[in-house]
Amino acid sequence: MTIPGGFGATLIGGLVSAMLYGITNLQTYVYYMHYSEDDSTTKFIVAIVWVMDTLHVSFMCHMLYYYLITNYGALMSLEYIVWSFSASLVVNSFVITIVQLFFAHKIYHLSRRKLRWLVTAPIILLVLAQFGFSMATAAVTLVNDTVTYATQARYYTAFPAVFTILLAEVLNTVSLCVLLYEKGSRSAVPRTKRLLNTLIIYAVNRCLLTLPIVIAEATLDADNIVAWTMALTFLTPKLYANSFLASLNTRQHLRSQGSSLESDLGVNAVHFANPLKLSGDAGSSVDEVKRFDKCRGAVIDIAARGEARTLQREVEV
Repeated sequence: MTIPGGFGATLIGGLVSAMLYGITNLQTYVYYMHYSEDDSTTKFIVAIVWVMDTLHVSFMCHMLYYYLITNYGALMSLEYIVWSFSASLVVNSFVITIVQLFFAHKIYHLSRRKLRWLVTAPIILLVLAQFGFSMATAAVTLVNDTVTYATQARYYTAFPAVFTILLAEVLNTVSLCVLLYEKGSRSAVPRTKRLLNTLIIYAVNRCLLTLPIVIAEATLDADNIVAWTMALTFLTPKLYANSFLASLNTRQHLRSQGSSLESDLGVNAVHFANPLKLSGDAGSSVDEVKRFDKCRGAVIDIAARGEARTLQREVEV
């Protein structure tokens, strides 16, 4: 791998990754400014993702500096893998694992009680498998730092890691879309259906953002195109971190839709202390029937507003 032909692609991947890290910083700032009422667990997860992403950028910059500046022109250095690349694989795996488990947690709460573990268990197993393969990849490149050995070992470490990431991402997205569609089909409120359709679009867009990169990484890794594989490895954790933060930061927009849904359905509820009794007078009977219809509409409204609140709570889990 020559400097112009190989590390040109790696440098481009590093620059794009640094740009995405800037977006990660912005989204983290927006989260802590607008969602201070979140529970401490969610805030801690956001902090961990940001710290891991920051470490990933630091290791990436060290690796590029090592090959392109410190050892510029030293062709023998290209035969060895610097320690910062192995370290970047570790934090890369942590970011992907945290984000995928976060979405699996959402799927768990959206699923029916009897089917929760049946739906989420395969996703969790795949996520843990990719974490194990990624740790094995980092260990192999750290213990034996020759490029030749790492290239031979990738069929047992790196390639299974990318494959399990791919499967977990597809299962996460498909499960989330199916569950949201199922809830939308059971709802009788048009605005609730539109809100659920919006969530489905968000889920598909997140998948379309990360899935092509993972597929390209798997393809290039299989073809032994090392430089572009490294470049895409730089991008993967940034895309996962930003998709995670975007899912948290869009809740305010979803809340506004939920509030408009509730206000559109809002009418004054009428409560009766006594059951409805029709009197003998015709005029009084008509008035009582009108009161009954109004009460029935209020009950329907209360049920619809309850559905909106339940949906909002499930979305924000």
